Amino acid sequence: MTLSGTSSGTATTDALGGYTFASIPAGTYTVTAGLPTPTPRLPGSANIATVDSISAQRHFLNLGTPLAGCRKAAADVNTPPNGISTSDAIAIQRFFLTLTTGIAQTGQYRFTTDGGATPLPIPATITGITTTTTTADFGVLILGDCQSGFIFRPEGGPAQDAAGATDNEVASTVAAVTLPEVAVARSRSNFLAAVTTSAIDAKNNLVGFQGDFTFDERVVTFQSQPVSNAGLTAGNWNVAGNVLAGAGPIRTLRISAFSNDFAPLSGSGTLFNLNLTRVAQGAQGTPLIWAAPPNQFIFIDADLNTQRAGDAVAGSATASGKLQ
Repeated sequence: MTLSGTSSGTATTDALGGYTFASIPAGTYTVTAGLPTPTPRLPGSANIATVDSISAQRHFLNLGTPLAGCRKAAADVNTPPNGISTSDAIAIQRFFLTLTTGIAQTGQYRFTTDGGATPLPIPATITGITTTTTTADFGVLILGDCQSGFIFRPEGGPAQDAAGATDNEVASTVAAVTLPEVAVARSRSNFLAAVTTSAIDAKNNLVGFQGDFTFDERVVTFQSQPVSNAGLTAGNWNVAGNVLAGAGPIRTLRISAFSNDFAPLSGSGTLFNLNLTRVAQGAQGTPLIWAAPPNQFIFIDADLNTQRAGDAVAGSATASGKLQ
């Protein structure tokens, strides 16, 4: 930190970011922060997830308590910032899915002195300080990280336990979500398989979900659009997925979904479809297994609380070797 004006000086911030210029004469001053320019966070980094997309979408729909301050600024990921809309929600979702295009500025850092509303150049300055002050503060936020349950948080923020639960997790209201058991004949290449759910009551206001599961890419893989809305999400839902990078042969498909108009899930049966492609030609099979916490399957409600399914049931895909 550099002080210039009537007098001058330098200071280094402590571990919590605090700094002080003491015993300086009255006058007019400018404080300049020699801020670092951190490398943007990589797509798929922790703390930016579907709940952030839902938070942005809820703000756009003017539902609940609107975002304010740094959280509002963090949700506006487009270039330049132009107000929060569904495009911001989708960009944040794509970042969570580890995609590298269509993510706008999600994962980038922004420095500010006014709660996030106005980006600062680097180095950043506060000018015209003429009295003793304790409010010459510089802030930093991570674009896309706008919801407390997953927020990149200071000391004292919501904690995550060893099982991956956060402070905003509530008791489960859905008994089970089940991956498909499917056998694919050799004559078939692309095919659909439904992920199903037990009964969901609309009064629980479940408006989103996310989760990872593993598969063996030697048996099956996924089409360019790995998942599609169907059944309970057949209406105005954004259901997306991506196969995460990895050496294989055991790979991970990540799923993220939210209701564009906040109409909640209601009913039972098909939750969404997997869009699969057969790879193996002989009789081979692969289990489909939901990931362990913190990447397990979760639902998200309209108040941005999360809940796990009572049971996340594994499935399988088998290449039967038959021609029919």
